[in-house]
Amino acid sequence: SGDPKQDLAYERQYEQQTYQVIPEVIKNFIQYFHKTVSDLIDQKVYELQASRVSSDVIDQKVYEIQDIYENSWTKLTERFFKNTPWPEAEAIAPQVGNDAVFLILYKELYYRHIYAKVSGGPTLEQRFESYYNYCNLFNYILNADGPAPLELPNQWLWDIIDEFIYQFQSFSQYRCKTAKKSEEEIDFLRSNPKIWNVHSVLNVLHSLVDKSNINRQLEVYTSGGDPESVAGEYGRHSLYKMLGYFSLVGLLRLHSLLGDYYQAIKVLENIELNKKSMYSRVPECQVTTYYYVGFAYLMMRRYQDAIRVFANILLYIQRTKSMFQRTTYKYEMV
Repeated sequence: SGDPKQDLAYERQYEQQTYQVIPEVIKNFIQYFHKTVSDLIDQKVYELQASRVSSDVIDQKVYEIQDIYENSWTKLTERFFKNTPWPEAEAIAPQVGNDAVFLILYKELYYRHIYAKVSGGPTLEQRFESYYNYCNLFNYILNADGPAPLELPNQWLWDIIDEFIYQFQSFSQYRCKTAKKSEEEIDFLRSNPKIWNVHSVLNVLHSLVDKSNINRQLEVYTSGGDPESVAGEYGRHSLYKMLGYFSLVGLLRLHSLLGDYYQAIKVLENIELNKKSMYSRVPECQVTTYYYVGFAYLMMRRYQDAIRVFANILLYIQRTKSMFQRTTYKYEMV
């Protein structure tokens, strides 16, 4: 029609019509996925009321979610949605009793899949909606009255931070390419300057770092002490601790993208790169850390340091190749 808002509305209507029929196997999967997340949240509420940090039951539930996340979701995507979107959240909401937290988590996966695999990539509206969904997720985690009753596998937590920064980067590039955009689209972007704004992205990462007390935890951990003793109310929980750690790596990446290489290196002052630790269990996080540290050293003309870092990560990749999720684009990146 030439009117971007009308076109976006039409596309959305068309997509919703496409998803009126959801395969039975997908319905069953979503119900199982929801039940697993819901059971974990119920258990976490109970643990928090009993002032406990974790338990074997929570660990088992997290393991089940990890299996769904790394295996079931990937296999079903390959089979049903290789180059097309999963059903919209609105279409599956009745299957999960309109569970707000589950729908936020589902949408995180839904939009990530569109960015990675759907031909043509995300529309302008989808870019905006994905941003708002991340805002809802981080508000739930950061603004809860006490620790949020949620735990997720480390791999998913890393992917959330990684994807959040990737989508910011993607939007920044998209916004700069004005040649093929209509006047209406350009006006639309101009009138929404806060969406995927660098300050809001930095604010989220710093808030997660502060909430988790991760820098203090790492200081104590490095000196041989017990990080739990300084973790505080939030940082004792795996959700906050790992998001805090991954946000430090996210800040390293973001400052590198912004050209502030000194600040990028400074962010990691409490992380010992070559020391095996409880925080280094996600291979993609390790690769990203070394890659951007090496890149920052190169840009600062600290060539010897850069060579040392790159040599270490190449050795690490060689040793841990089998640990990478071979089906993900991250394996291709590595």
